[in-house]
Amino acid sequence: MTAPRLLNLDAGRWGLERARATARAIEADRRALRLLVGAMFGEVELRKRAADVARRVTENDAKALWPFADELAGLLAEVPMEESRTRWHLGLVVARTAHTREQRLRAARLMELLFEEESNVTRCSAVEGIGLLADEERSLRAIAEEMIERALREGTPAMKARARHAKRRLEKAGWREHGPSGP
Repeated sequence: MTAPRLLNLDAGRWGLERARATARAIEADRRALRLLVGAMFGEVELRKRAADVARRVTENDAKALWPFADELAGLLAEVPMEESRTRWHLGLVVARTAHTREQRLRAARLMELLFEEESNVTRCSAVEGIGLLADEERSLRAIAEEMIERALREGTPAMKARARHAKRRLEKAGWREHGPSGP
């Protein structure tokens, strides 16, 4: 059986429910996760579906894809802008799987690039991603705040919603910088 068929990425109608079901079926299986990452280096439609499933996996357990964090960031840097759907899924995956300082800094640079793209969904992904990264990496706070404020001023309604969510996340996390009682 081929990897796409084994992972349920092959032909047929694709949608949110299928992506979620596939993620649930493979998220605890290291071999299947390795096949999923490998599928992202294949044909365009397969890459898009695999990135969608990876996004759903990281919604539940980003640690499951931690072993592939560097590989996924490298892939995101190389996926052409025309593949916006793949890029926005991967943007979230890269932000969620970055677990070292170096990975978070690299992911933040990628979020800045995604934020400059034409695709609204890709820019939304960048705003959400930078918020996640800045929540874990204090040194990214200024970059995140600038991106969030720009999204709030210039963004579409969807982007503004993501930016508000990211801003609330950072404000809520502010206690970690100075302790619960403030500076």
